[in-house]
Amino acid sequence: MKTAQNHISLILLLAVLSSVTPLAIDAYLPSMPDIANDLGVQINKIELTVSIFLIFFALGQLLGGILSDRLGRKKTAIVGLLGFSISSFILFFSNSLETLYLFRSTQAFFGAMATVNGAAVVRDLFHGKEAAKIFSAIASVMMIAPMLAPALGSVIISFFTWQYIFLFLGFYSLVVVFLIYLKLPVTGTKTNTKIKEAYKKVLTHKKAVSYILAVSFGFSGMFIFIEKSSFIYMEYFSLSKDVFPFLFGANVLMMIILTKVNMKLVQTIDPRKVLKFGVTMQFIASLFLIAISFDTSIYLVFAGIVAYVGSLGLIFGNAMALALEYFKKDSGVANSVIGVTEFTIGGIIGFIASLIHSETLTPVFIMMAFTALCSLLSLRLNRWFKVVF
Repeated sequence: MKTAQNHISLILLLAVLSSVTPLAIDAYLPSMPDIANDLGVQINKIELTVSIFLIFFALGQLLGGILSDRLGRKKTAIVGLLGFSISSFILFFSNSLETLYLFRSTQAFFGAMATVNGAAVVRDLFHGKEAAKIFSAIASVMMIAPMLAPALGSVIISFFTWQYIFLFLGFYSLVVVFLIYLKLPVTGTKTNTKIKEAYKKVLTHKKAVSYILAVSFGFSGMFIFIEKSSFIYMEYFSLSKDVFPFLFGANVLMMIILTKVNMKLVQTIDPRKVLKFGVTMQFIASLFLIAISFDTSIYLVFAGIVAYVGSLGLIFGNAMALALEYFKKDSGVANSVIGVTEFTIGGIIGFIASLIHSETLTPVFIMMAFTALCSLLSLRLNRWFKVVF
């Protein structure tokens, strides 16, 4: 078994690959009001593009996981990145809501085919606590992207139109293609397991499913915030697009801090216990947000959201490592199941959030509390399956 030491270049490479997704989602968040005005629609129509992205990202991982285990991690990643790049360049020329919806879908689909390979590579090389540490290390580096992405988007729309954000994404993905081609090692053993059997193996593994659901619902709450972040800060509290990146980035910074804490904790504490603490922290933060939503203060809302989103630093790495630990030969399929579940749930809940759009924050925070509660209940499945925390 390999250890996490002296693998900085691999961690950076996989983080760059995984950053394609947060960049694609977060870079254009500050431009949502501009896009809505430019296309002559309400902002919730533009918010819907986040849900569309998540749903097609889920579908892309479904195919990407299969191809990863059969064609190889490297080939699948390159094909996905090229498709993402082409979609981004087409979006640069988009001037209608329909075009935006269509090619955000293809952008997400191919992006998923690429990024699904990252976790599979980690599972090929690392196991147990080392895998948890590697996932956390990748996440901490990858989180730089969503922290900087809104600021990048704000800078771009300050000098150019919102379409130039997609031009940037197209060139970024081409650079990643070049790096993957040169640097990504060939890992994993191509499996002969039939596709149906591979998915059945993952979906019927009760212990793994509980971790998959826990991380999926945990991330769904974050996706609700991402989708509604422009509304919360720029419309409800009337803050400028120049301030927005700092408020958004604070959430990512807290995730990085708690991810670093997690890497230390799992050296001496069972990752299951750390995971449970993180999920509980997220649920408590959501209850706090509901309590203050009736008499809102920007400072209290900001603090509650930072705690809510930041808790994922204690959730992601541990849940991923614990779920993938059960699948040695079919880690690509296992990772795609995690991604499909995570982004499908996130997309559906985000779609519901866009439909119940109101002028208050209470419905948003109630939905965030609901997903955190579902995450906590998912971990209880382990007790029902006689797994001791």
